[in-house]
Amino acid sequence: MEENDKIENIPSYSKLRKDIEGADSLGKFVKFLSVFSIKDKESNKTLDEIPDLKKQIIHLLTLPDRFNNHFSKNGWIAHESMNPDLMERAIKLADSGKIGEANQELVDYYCSEEIEWLLMHFQGIPEFSKRFDFIKLAYQDTIDKRFYSCIPTLLMIIDGFVNDIDKNKGFFTESTDLTAWDSIAAHSSGLSVIRDVFNSTRKKTTTEPIDMPYRNGILHGRDLGFANEVVAAKCWATLIAIKDWAKAVKEGKKDIPESEKKLSFKEHLTEFKKSLDNYVEEKRKSTEVSRKVEQWSPRQIKIGVDIPKTGGVLEYVDFYPEKEAIQFAIYWQKKNYGKIVGQINRFSSRKISLGKEAKRIRELLDDKKLIDYKISRVDDKSPVASEITLDVIYEYKNETLSKSITLSFICQSDDGEILMIGDKNCTWRFIDSFFYDLDIIT
Repeated sequence: MEENDKIENIPSYSKLRKDIEGADSLGKFVKFLSVFSIKDKESNKTLDEIPDLKKQIIHLLTLPDRFNNHFSKNGWIAHESMNPDLMERAIKLADSGKIGEANQELVDYYCSEEIEWLLMHFQGIPEFSKRFDFIKLAYQDTIDKRFYSCIPTLLMIIDGFVNDIDKNKGFFTESTDLTAWDSIAAHSSGLSVIRDVFNSTRKKTTTEPIDMPYRNGILHGRDLGFANEVVAAKCWATLIAIKDWAKAVKEGKKDIPESEKKLSFKEHLTEFKKSLDNYVEEKRKSTEVSRKVEQWSPRQIKIGVDIPKTGGVLEYVDFYPEKEAIQFAIYWQKKNYGKIVGQINRFSSRKISLGKEAKRIRELLDDKKLIDYKISRVDDKSPVASEITLDVIYEYKNETLSKSITLSFICQSDDGEILMIGDKNCTWRFIDSFFYDLDIIT
């Protein structure tokens, strides 16, 4: 790979390197301080840390190229959402000749509950949101080690999603352009390389275990030894990398950017301070989220003791999903379908017609008169997801029915910040798939 073709030279990386090297070369921070009137201890501490920060950033910029050099031919590529600690551990193992151990580190990560956190990012992309039910099924199959089921599902999601983004070609079509000018996953050493590996011709039926998601061999029934965690892990890693490619495409990073205008000395400092502030803040948020995730454990809730089985919303604590579940039941009882629309998770930022959605909910619930309800189970699935089971009694077609319905809630924030159970300003929205079970008379 030529020097200019490296990931560390993509525009966003080049800008970060230029900013940190520019600040480091200024030498005297007194002039820097006078420009911004920085006098507080925290800011001075940040500036004192710039030399070490420079070393960290320069080191991090080299990781994707080093990772791809070791692993791309083996079915793994670096991508924006990749855990940097995982990437570094794998590189260190590979550098010391322990490529087998490095591969196992990657398999263990992408076949574990660690990736559930990453799956939440799919919901902001419409082409993924329409497939999210299948993504969740594939995830559960992976955790339950049903690799025979999750792998074909993931291969179909990968192909169909790329087809929707590219408009007429899937991931495995050779002519599909999987590159983007300013992207790690979509670098020429990334998705295009593993696509060619996965696209290998498979003409012979074999029962031997394989370690690559060979699309043709698996979906055409030739590679019968595909159902293992290695193949599943590489499918997940690829799917997440494709999400990063799609994000880059949607942000306009596919085309070569215009030449940057030359900045004055003061403008350069302003840009640097902005970049530095953003970096420090993102690092702080990332550290805080990691701390919360490490400390998190599901709540052990006794219904009727820790929380009431039923009652008004004021009897439940703010920013917890059980309060939103009770609120849903109250809205249903009062036939306030417009309010229910606001409780539903959309998995997309696309604007909806509130009137049309309220009409849809009315058509689903209006012939079902809710008589009584109570919470029977609270099951926290992750720091950002919880399932609340309501036992409901309702009238439908002249019959009185009793059912348990499970509302799958996801924690969201209006500004895109990562929040979790109990965090202030966490808004809980549920997936509305349970509505259709109410029509079934048993």
